[in-house]
Amino acid sequence: MSTDSGKNLMVSIIIPVYQAKDTLRRCVESCLSQREISPEEMEIILVDDGSSDGSDVICDELSGNRDGVKISVKHTENHGVSHARNLGVDLAKGRFIVFVDSDDEVTNVFLSNLLKHADEATMLVDETKSYNNAQKISGFQYIENSILNENTHVWGKLIERKALTEAGIRFKEGLAIGEDLLFMLDLALFADKRRCIRCIPEGNYIYNENENGAMNSSFKRSYLDQILCWRQTEEKLLEVKENISPYAFVSVAVSQILTALLVIGKVATQTGERDAALDKEAMDQAIGQINHALKVRGAFAALSMGHKLKVMILKFDRELYLKLYARHKATA
Repeated sequence: MSTDSGKNLMVSIIIPVYQAKDTLRRCVESCLSQREISPEEMEIILVDDGSSDGSDVICDELSGNRDGVKISVKHTENHGVSHARNLGVDLAKGRFIVFVDSDDEVTNVFLSNLLKHADEATMLVDETKSYNNAQKISGFQYIENSILNENTHVWGKLIERKALTEAGIRFKEGLAIGEDLLFMLDLALFADKRRCIRCIPEGNYIYNENENGAMNSSFKRSYLDQILCWRQTEEKLLEVKENISPYAFVSVAVSQILTALLVIGKVATQTGERDAALDKEAMDQAIGQINHALKVRGAFAALSMGHKLKVMILKFDRELYLKLYARHKATA
């Protein structure tokens, strides 16, 4: 089966690569091990985001035709994972796109399991624990039942490439945290009321926690991106509020509060030289977001008792909260 024109290419696997020399080969090998799909029906695109640890060399070594699968490489300066994924989408030729992180792996039935649930009217197949349904659901249902139910990542999903190009959906470059959330939200909003999304049980994407990931790094300005992304999520949903239940906005408000508390926690526990101006900016933004979210009816009631207590202490005395939180973490 010839794929010179990309006519028969079913899946483009896009792998953004940055400082991944210890995991990249294993990741690619797992993608090559796919069963029940012809090698000619898939391609792997490695986008090296300016790696300096030798990952760029490994990418070149992996490039070419491997077991019948075409592996192509694109090298770029370091612009972040969103830029790398956008480049991958631009280069992709498959009917569907799958994103795999370079420190993760997939089982040998990952693609076949996704593809067997995709017909001509399917825009997205999502392997997730957040929500399962034997029937296709609409974009609005997907937002409420899946995205807002802690399913804000792009891995483990089969995405129709035509939908991305027709809607002009891109990852928001410059964001270090939350780019996946906004991307999936835009995709679901494009689906609108069409029942073109299928959610299936997870189990074939092997996510490995990255100790150096953005969510685990020490406090820096980019950590404020999670406040921005949840505010933008609210703004996007307000534009279609007639199709969204009030409970969805309660869920968004709770996420705004929890992410703001995470930022405050990072400020409280940071070590080394501190930037007083950045600390104040982070605290002001986080507390501003909490106050904003608390205006949503039902938001405070939806918090756990522990988070309610945190919010009350924070509103009473922010400095006291920082001291108590830092002391708690130091003795935990």
